[in-house]
Amino acid sequence: MSATSFHIRRTGAWPNGRRDTTLRTAAHVDRNSRALDRRPAWTVPASTLAAIAVAGAMGTSAIVFSEPAVADILMAAVIVGLPLLGVTRFGHAAILNLMLWLVLVACGIAACSMSTTMNTAIIHQVVTLYLALGAFVLAGYIAADAEPRFHLVMRFYTLACLIAALTGLAGYFNVLPAAYELFTNHGRARGTFKDPNVFGAALAPAIVYTVWIVLRAPMRQAAIAAAVSLPLMLALLLSFSRGAWISVAFSLLIAVWLSAVTTRRKRDHVRLVAVGTVGTLVLALALASTLRHESISNLLSERASFDQSYDSGPEGRFGGQAKAMNLILENPFGIGTHTFRDSHHEEEPHNVYLSQFLNAGWLGGTLYLISILGTLAAGLYAARRRTALQGPLIVATAAFAGVALEGLVIDSDHWRHFFLQMALIWGLVDAMPLVASTEQRQHD
Repeated sequence: MSATSFHIRRTGAWPNGRRDTTLRTAAHVDRNSRALDRRPAWTVPASTLAAIAVAGAMGTSAIVFSEPAVADILMAAVIVGLPLLGVTRFGHAAILNLMLWLVLVACGIAACSMSTTMNTAIIHQVVTLYLALGAFVLAGYIAADAEPRFHLVMRFYTLACLIAALTGLAGYFNVLPAAYELFTNHGRARGTFKDPNVFGAALAPAIVYTVWIVLRAPMRQAAIAAAVSLPLMLALLLSFSRGAWISVAFSLLIAVWLSAVTTRRKRDHVRLVAVGTVGTLVLALALASTLRHESISNLLSERASFDQSYDSGPEGRFGGQAKAMNLILENPFGIGTHTFRDSHHEEEPHNVYLSQFLNAGWLGGTLYLISILGTLAAGLYAARRRTALQGPLIVATAAFAGVALEGLVIDSDHWRHFFLQMALIWGLVDAMPLVASTEQRQHD
């Protein structure tokens, strides 16, 4: 072998200067083939896995015949899995509120030493901690990619509410055998929930979301949202929940008001007037048609009154709230979870704010108020800015305001949709600086 031929083989160059790529290409292909053999047959991005988990938890959130429900198991997977997948970004709003809730739960657990049934009282506080952690993780998930993830959450939540509403209607009108016994309670639609009051309240965020789409989305999406809102509204009516009626009305009032004051486009105001007019006519016709049923008319007139036998008197709802106020003033550290219903009144005080002061003392009750009012204030403040998140913020803030108001007449401390809307506001508020700066750079 000549020296020249040895050099050619070593360097891979021909005497005329052209490179010999044949051997190198073959070696490259061989290395790639071995790498491909070691690669898994398929891979799923972490964001896709997270979206599937969140969609599953939201899509089953209205199926709560018993506890723990399927949604609770899926939400536990979300709490553990999303941070591990690296799809969360926790901001100041979420972290601050989690700290408030951790202290609140600690106060509640400390007060459990005074509870008449300590085991159930501690379980109640642990469930509160679980729901707060779920809200925190969900807020971090939203903050990392706010707009698409907000719509993912609300679309699957609305789907769950639509299924619950349809089952409630099927039960109320006895469409299927045994449906009346399964999906109603004392002549009131309850769908896939245990209680008609919770059923009606849970529909509120979905109704606010669909109404917002009708007000702002393109016509095709608006038409679909309008069609979805009709069974939701009818199911809300047939839940005969006075608190839910007021909650939805209050939420829609806030959403419409924010919609009117945050837009400068004339066509948005025109659509607002048109939707309001048509929607009022459709609801009036639906209500008139529904009231033709004597049983519905009688129960509606009965439920519309706030002078029920279980409301008035010392053992009624308002009498119980008066007892609760006196106990709060006398017990700065609280009396322990469930002690009020076990020793002082036949049921809880039907006021979540009084319940928090009873369960966790003055400190815990004050922290609960700070979290609720702070969340509302942050949502309203952020919603004034014209960014891509303005619509989601209006929806979440309006829906949360209705739930917070309903807490004055019912114990909503373990309502999943309460923590959901709170989480949405935290996440959207934490995402605002990044979204605003990105839009500013694009504008410049």
